[in-house]
Amino acid sequence: MVFNPSFPYRLAHMVVAAFLSSALFVGASAAWHLLKGQRSPAVKRMFSMSMWMLLFTAPIQAFIGDLHGLNTLEYQPAKIAAMEGHWDNSHGEPTPLILFGLPDMEDETTHYKVEIPYLGSLILQHSLTEQIPALKEFPTEDRPNSPVVFWAFRLMVGLGLLMITLGILGAWQRYKGHLFEHQGLLRFAFYMGPAGLIAILSGWVTTEVGRQPWVVHGLLRTQDAVSAHGDLHMSISLISFFVVYGLVFGLGYIYMIHQIKLGPDQHDDTPHEPLTVSGRV
Repeated sequence: MVFNPSFPYRLAHMVVAAFLSSALFVGASAAWHLLKGQRSPAVKRMFSMSMWMLLFTAPIQAFIGDLHGLNTLEYQPAKIAAMEGHWDNSHGEPTPLILFGLPDMEDETTHYKVEIPYLGSLILQHSLTEQIPALKEFPTEDRPNSPVVFWAFRLMVGLGLLMITLGILGAWQRYKGHLFEHQGLLRFAFYMGPAGLIAILSGWVTTEVGRQPWVVHGLLRTQDAVSAHGDLHMSISLISFFVVYGLVFGLGYIYMIHQIKLGPDQHDDTPHEPLTVSGRV
Protein backbone atom coordinates (compact mmCIF):
# COMPACT_ATOMS: atom_id res chain seq x y z
CA MET A 1 0.00 0.00 0.00
CA VAL A 2 2.85 2.39 0.75
CA PHE A 3 5.89 1.18 -1.17
CA ASN A 4 4.32 1.23 -4.62
CA PRO A 5 6.04 2.60 -7.77
CA SER A 6 4.77 6.14 -7.16
CA PHE A 7 5.88 6.30 -3.50
CA PRO A 8 9.22 8.16 -3.87
CA TYR A 9 7.67 10.76 -6.19
CA ARG A 10 4.64 11.36 -3.97
CA LEU A 11 6.83 11.60 -0.87
CA ALA A 12 9.23 14.11 -2.43
CA HIS A 13 6.37 16.10 -3.99
CA MET A 14 4.51 16.35 -0.68
CA VAL A 15 7.57 17.21 1.43
CA VAL A 16 8.59 20.04 -0.91
CA ALA A 17 4.95 21.19 -1.02
CA ALA A 18 5.01 21.48 2.78
CA PHE A 19 8.13 23.67 2.64
CA LEU A 20 6.57 25.82 -0.08
CA SER A 21 3.30 26.23 1.81
CA SER A 22 5.17 27.27 4.94
CA ALA A 23 7.34 29.73 3.02
CA LEU A 24 4.30 31.31 1.38
CA PHE A 25 2.43 31.61 4.66
CA VAL A 26 5.42 33.11 6.48
CA GLY A 27 6.11 35.42 3.54
CA ALA A 28 2.50 36.61 3.47
CA SER A 29 2.62 37.32 7.19
CA ALA A 30 5.84 39.32 6.86
CA ALA A 31 4.53 41.13 3.78
CA TRP A 32 1.41 42.20 5.71
CA HIS A 33 3.56 43.76 8.44
CA LEU A 34 5.87 45.42 5.92
CA LEU A 35 2.88 46.91 4.11
CA LYS A 36 1.67 48.24 7.47
CA GLY A 37 5.02 49.95 8.01
CA GLN A 38 6.36 47.45 10.57
CA ARG A 39 9.98 47.03 9.44
CA SER A 40 11.64 45.42 12.43
CA PRO A 41 14.63 43.10 11.88
CA ALA A 42 12.48 40.07 12.73
CA VAL A 43 9.86 40.91 10.11
CA LYS A 44 12.54 41.54 7.46
CA ARG A 45 14.20 38.26 8.34
CA MET A 46 10.88 36.44 7.93
CA PHE A 47 10.33 37.90 4.49
CA SER A 48 13.91 37.37 3.37
CA MET A 49 13.95 33.71 4.41
CA SER A 50 10.61 33.00 2.76
CA MET A 51 11.79 34.50 -0.53
CA TRP A 52 14.99 32.43 -0.44
CA MET A 53 12.93 29.29 0.21
CA LEU A 54 10.61 30.04 -2.71
CA LEU A 55 13.46 30.82 -5.09
CA PHE A 56 15.08 27.41 -4.60
CA THR A 57 12.21 25.03 -3.80
CA ALA A 58 9.59 26.15 -6.35
CA PRO A 59 11.73 25.12 -9.38
CA ILE A 60 12.69 21.90 -7.58
CA GLN A 61 8.99 21.17 -7.11
CA ALA A 62 8.38 21.65 -10.83
CA PHE A 63 11.17 19.17 -11.61
CA ILE A 64 9.77 16.60 -9.17
CA GLY A 65 6.32 17.14 -10.65
CA ASP A 66 7.68 16.32 -14.11
CA LEU A 67 9.21 13.07 -12.81
CA HIS A 68 5.94 12.24 -11.06
CA GLY A 69 4.06 12.83 -14.30
CA LEU A 70 6.32 10.41 -16.18
CA ASN A 71 5.76 7.81 -13.46
CA THR A 72 1.99 8.32 -13.66
CA LEU A 73 2.10 7.98 -17.44
CA GLU A 74 3.71 4.56 -17.02
CA TYR A 75 1.43 3.17 -14.31
CA GLN A 76 -1.84 5.18 -14.60
CA PRO A 77 -2.09 6.35 -18.21
CA ALA A 78 -5.85 7.00 -18.00
CA LYS A 79 -5.20 9.58 -15.30
CA ILE A 80 -2.75 11.41 -17.57
CA ALA A 81 -5.25 11.38 -20.43
CA ALA A 82 -7.91 12.85 -18.10
CA MET A 83 -5.49 15.49 -16.79
CA GLU A 84 -4.70 16.54 -20.34
CA GLY A 85 -8.29 16.37 -21.59
CA HIS A 86 -6.92 14.27 -24.46
CA TRP A 87 -9.46 12.01 -26.16
CA ASP A 88 -8.32 10.78 -29.55
CA ASN A 89 -5.10 9.58 -31.18
CA SER A 90 -6.64 8.45 -34.46
CA HIS A 91 -5.19 11.39 -36.39
CA GLY A 92 -1.67 10.10 -35.71
CA GLU A 93 -0.20 13.52 -34.91
CA PRO A 94 1.90 14.42 -31.86
CA THR A 95 -0.15 15.37 -28.81
CA PRO A 96 -0.70 19.10 -28.22
CA LEU A 97 -0.85 20.62 -24.76
CA ILE A 98 -4.35 21.86 -24.00
CA LEU A 99 -4.01 24.99 -21.87
CA PHE A 100 -7.73 25.52 -21.31
CA GLY A 101 -10.94 23.87 -22.40
CA LEU A 102 -14.11 22.12 -21.26
CA PRO A 103 -13.77 18.32 -21.24
CA ASP A 104 -17.10 16.60 -21.96
CA MET A 105 -17.47 13.01 -20.78
CA GLU A 106 -20.62 12.40 -22.81
CA ASP A 107 -19.47 13.87 -26.13
CA GLU A 108 -15.95 12.46 -25.59
CA THR A 109 -14.21 15.67 -26.53
CA THR A 110 -12.81 18.87 -25.04
CA HIS A 111 -14.77 21.91 -26.17
CA TYR A 112 -13.30 25.41 -26.74
CA LYS A 113 -9.76 24.15 -26.25
CA VAL A 114 -6.74 26.41 -26.48
CA GLU A 115 -3.74 24.26 -27.29
CA ILE A 116 -0.05 24.40 -28.13
CA PRO A 117 0.98 21.88 -30.83
CA TYR A 118 3.55 19.19 -29.93
CA LEU A 119 3.98 20.40 -26.33
CA GLY A 120 2.01 17.56 -24.73
CA SER A 121 4.28 15.00 -26.39
CA LEU A 122 7.37 17.03 -25.50
CA ILE A 123 6.49 17.30 -21.80
CA LEU A 124 5.17 13.79 -21.20
CA GLN A 125 7.10 11.72 -23.73
CA HIS A 126 10.12 14.02 -24.10
CA SER A 127 9.55 13.59 -27.81
CA LEU A 128 8.13 15.61 -30.70
CA THR A 129 6.59 12.55 -32.36
CA GLU A 130 5.24 10.13 -29.73
CA GLN A 131 1.64 10.45 -28.60
CA ILE A 132 0.32 10.17 -25.05
CA PRO A 133 -2.59 7.79 -24.29
CA ALA A 134 -6.07 9.08 -25.15
CA LEU A 135 -9.22 8.55 -23.10
CA LYS A 136 -10.99 6.75 -25.95
CA GLU A 137 -8.37 4.00 -25.66
CA PHE A 138 -9.88 3.00 -22.31
CA PRO A 139 -13.33 1.49 -21.67
CA THR A 140 -15.91 4.07 -20.61
CA GLU A 141 -16.19 2.55 -17.15
CA ASP A 142 -12.41 2.90 -16.61
CA ARG A 143 -12.16 6.60 -17.39
CA PRO A 144 -11.62 9.14 -14.57
CA ASN A 145 -13.79 12.25 -14.39
CA SER A 146 -11.82 14.39 -16.81
CA PRO A 147 -13.42 17.81 -16.06
CA VAL A 148 -12.54 17.58 -12.35
CA VAL A 149 -9.04 16.24 -12.91
CA PHE A 150 -8.35 18.62 -15.81
CA TRP A 151 -9.13 21.78 -13.82
CA ALA A 152 -7.69 20.62 -10.48
CA PHE A 153 -4.40 19.89 -12.23
CA ARG A 154 -4.35 23.28 -13.95
CA LEU A 155 -5.07 25.08 -10.70
CA MET A 156 -2.13 23.32 -9.06
CA VAL A 157 0.24 24.00 -11.97
CA GLY A 158 -0.92 27.62 -12.33
CA LEU A 159 -0.25 28.29 -8.65
CA GLY A 160 3.13 26.58 -8.98
CA LEU A 161 4.08 28.90 -11.84
CA LEU A 162 3.06 31.88 -9.72
CA MET A 163 5.29 30.59 -6.92
CA ILE A 164 8.26 30.39 -9.28
CA THR A 165 7.46 33.91 -10.51
CA LEU A 166 7.28 35.26 -6.96
CA GLY A 167 10.65 33.69 -6.12
CA ILE A 168 12.29 35.23 -9.19
CA LEU A 169 10.76 38.66 -8.54
CA GLY A 170 11.96 38.46 -4.95
CA ALA A 171 15.49 37.67 -6.11
CA TRP A 172 15.39 40.56 -8.57
CA GLN A 173 14.22 43.06 -5.95
CA ARG A 174 16.82 41.71 -3.52
CA TYR A 175 19.49 42.36 -6.15
CA LYS A 176 18.18 45.90 -6.67
CA GLY A 177 18.10 46.49 -2.90
CA HIS A 178 14.31 46.97 -2.72
CA LEU A 179 13.24 43.64 -1.26
CA PHE A 180 11.43 45.20 1.72
CA GLU A 181 10.15 48.32 0.00
CA HIS A 182 8.67 47.20 -3.32
CA GLN A 183 4.90 47.52 -2.84
CA GLY A 184 3.99 45.30 -5.80
CA LEU A 185 6.17 42.45 -4.56
CA LEU A 186 4.82 42.73 -1.03
CA ARG A 187 1.20 42.65 -2.23
CA PHE A 188 1.97 39.70 -4.49
CA ALA A 189 3.52 37.82 -1.56
CA PHE A 190 0.58 38.69 0.67
CA TYR A 191 -2.05 37.39 -1.75
CA MET A 192 -0.02 34.24 -2.38
CA GLY A 193 -0.25 33.29 1.30
CA PRO A 194 -2.85 30.50 0.90
CA ALA A 195 -1.56 29.38 -2.51
CA GLY A 196 0.50 26.49 -1.13
CA LEU A 197 -2.41 24.94 0.74
CA ILE A 198 -4.74 25.39 -2.24
CA ALA A 199 -2.17 23.77 -4.52
CA ILE A 200 -1.82 20.81 -2.14
CA LEU A 201 -5.58 20.27 -2.10
CA SER A 202 -5.74 20.58 -5.89
CA GLY A 203 -2.93 18.07 -6.23
CA TRP A 204 -4.69 15.53 -4.03
CA VAL A 205 -7.95 16.02 -5.93
CA THR A 206 -6.01 15.33 -9.13
CA THR A 207 -4.46 12.21 -7.63
CA GLU A 208 -7.54 10.72 -5.97
CA VAL A 209 -10.20 11.58 -8.56
CA GLY A 210 -7.76 10.66 -11.31
CA ARG A 211 -7.31 7.19 -9.81
CA GLN A 212 -11.03 6.43 -10.09
CA PRO A 213 -12.71 4.05 -10.65
CA TRP A 214 -9.98 2.14 -8.79
CA VAL A 215 -9.05 1.91 -5.13
CA VAL A 216 -6.01 -0.12 -6.13
CA HIS A 217 -5.32 0.58 -9.79
CA GLY A 218 -6.08 -2.44 -11.96
CA LEU A 219 -6.82 -4.68 -8.97
CA LEU A 220 -9.72 -3.38 -6.85
CA ARG A 221 -12.50 -1.12 -8.08
CA THR A 222 -14.04 1.51 -5.82
CA GLN A 223 -17.52 0.01 -6.14
CA ASP A 224 -16.19 -3.34 -4.88
CA ALA A 225 -14.51 -1.76 -1.86
CA VAL A 226 -17.55 0.13 -0.55
CA SER A 227 -18.73 -1.01 2.89
CA ALA A 228 -22.31 -2.18 3.28
CA HIS A 229 -23.55 0.84 5.27
CA GLY A 230 -26.89 2.53 4.87
CA ASP A 231 -27.62 6.20 4.13
CA LEU A 232 -28.15 7.02 7.82
CA HIS A 233 -24.78 5.64 8.90
CA MET A 234 -22.96 7.41 6.08
CA SER A 235 -24.78 10.70 6.76
CA ILE A 236 -23.87 10.64 10.46
CA SER A 237 -20.24 9.85 9.61
CA LEU A 238 -20.03 12.62 7.00
CA ILE A 239 -21.65 15.22 9.26
CA SER A 240 -19.29 14.23 12.08
CA PHE A 241 -16.29 14.75 9.82
CA PHE A 242 -17.59 18.18 8.80
CA VAL A 243 -18.12 19.23 12.43
CA VAL A 244 -14.76 17.97 13.72
CA TYR A 245 -12.73 19.33 10.81
CA GLY A 246 -14.65 22.60 10.89
CA LEU A 247 -13.77 23.06 14.56
CA VAL A 248 -10.12 22.04 14.15
CA PHE A 249 -9.44 24.16 11.08
CA GLY A 250 -11.67 27.01 12.22
CA LEU A 251 -9.92 27.36 15.58
CA GLY A 252 -6.53 26.87 13.90
CA TYR A 253 -7.32 29.62 11.41
CA ILE A 254 -8.40 32.04 14.16
CA TYR A 255 -5.26 31.28 16.16
CA MET A 256 -2.91 31.75 13.18
CA ILE A 257 -4.52 35.05 12.19
CA HIS A 258 -4.16 36.22 15.81
CA GLN A 259 -0.46 35.30 15.82
CA ILE A 260 0.11 37.04 12.48
CA LYS A 261 -1.46 40.26 13.78
CA LEU A 262 0.76 40.17 16.87
CA GLY A 263 3.90 39.91 14.79
CA PRO A 264 7.22 38.22 15.65
CA ASP A 265 8.47 40.99 17.95
CA GLN A 266 5.70 40.30 20.43
CA HIS A 267 7.27 36.90 21.15
CA ASP A 268 10.97 37.62 20.93
CA ASP A 269 12.69 40.00 23.34
CA THR A 270 16.20 38.93 22.32
CA PRO A 271 18.14 41.77 20.70
CA HIS A 272 18.92 41.21 17.04
CA GLU A 273 21.77 42.41 14.93
CA PRO A 274 20.40 45.10 12.60
CA LEU A 275 19.83 43.98 9.02
CA THR A 276 21.33 45.98 6.21
CA VAL A 277 18.91 48.43 4.62
CA SER A 278 19.90 47.38 1.11
CA GLY A 279 17.43 44.51 1.11
CA ARG A 280 20.12 42.02 0.13
CA VAL A 281 20.10 40.07 3.42
